[in-house]
Amino acid sequence: MSEAVELGRAVTGEELPLTATDPTALAAELAALGWDADRLAELRTARMAAHEPWPFPIGVEEVRGFGFARFSARLAELREVLGLSGRADRAPATSRKPDRDEQRLLADRPPHWG
Repeated sequence: MSEAVELGRAVTGEELPLTATDPTALAAELAALGWDADRLAELRTARMAAHEPWPFPIGVEEVRGFGFARFSARLAELREVLGLSGRADRAPATSRKPDRDEQRLLADRPPHWG
């Protein structure tokens, strides 16, 4: 697969016929295929609410061919162009109050805090 296809799979979870090498052009190709920034933001929110990973994990063998650092950098550039580079806040995993040990750990402060 091409790097563009794998980047598209990372953000959409689907194999799409993508060819662009520039992040802006790749975002335009995604939008032309129905995956604009708003739809991708909705997908990201839904997956995170369901405690599923986003971007979608890409296999080690696929990424090895491009280089891990290069692929990560290109994915970060694409997410920046799409406006999805920031942290997505999640609701706490549980609504229960911390138990006694958790409260002690939460109250613990380093000595230099006085």
